[in-house]
Amino acid sequence: MIPEDHEELNALAGEYVLGVLEPAQQREVQAALASNATLRDAVAFWEEQLHPLSSLAAPVDPPADLWNKIEARLDQTPQAGVTRWWNQPAPWRWATGGFAAVAAALLLYIALGGSPAAPNYVVMLHSPQQQDQTSFVATVGRDGLTIRTVAAARPPAGRAYELWAIAPGASTPQAIGVIPENGVLRVASLPPDVRLGATLAISVEPPGGSPDQHKPSGPVVFVGAVESL
Repeated sequence: MIPEDHEELNALAGEYVLGVLEPAQQREVQAALASNATLRDAVAFWEEQLHPLSSLAAPVDPPADLWNKIEARLDQTPQAGVTRWWNQPAPWRWATGGFAAVAAALLLYIALGGSPAAPNYVVMLHSPQQQDQTSFVATVGRDGLTIRTVAAARPPAGRAYELWAIAPGASTPQAIGVIPENGVLRVASLPPDVRLGATLAISVEPPGGSPDQHKPSGPVVFVGAVESL
């Protein structure tokens, strides 16, 4: 059954793109894609974020006898009282928070491996109420700042997310920019406030950003510290 909860549906879409669903679940998702626009959007999001990983490894042909070895091991009789791992509850069925953390690590791996100028700092932004669930990842380096959602986080209808930086020891935030609808913001020229020990925050604002560029006008929904790699 396709979940109605946004976070659970997003995790299911990610597992579908990664190809770790059981066959029955995979067929259910495939059948639902035609009529479920939210599911289609979530699948498209994870395809865009995760498929670049395939370009980081050169294709390699498996050994000719690999499948025979796998079949031989599957045919072995397990010892009494020992349950084969594939008959256990699937270990890859991550919780939503855990899946977002793994996705954040994957996106960071892409940033480190695919950029000619590797980032010096990284920021994992999360809800103040859910510190174990990463929603945005930012990388900071010589080529600027890039922040993107890893949990398909979206602002309320008719609103926008705006990124802010708070320098170490400061109390006044500085506006960085409004995050586009696709959840990715790139800033080529870094403000001095974005440095080690600073805090990045995301607030909910009108579509053009906060009317007061010295402070958010809406609630701050995601925060994270600038940390060194």
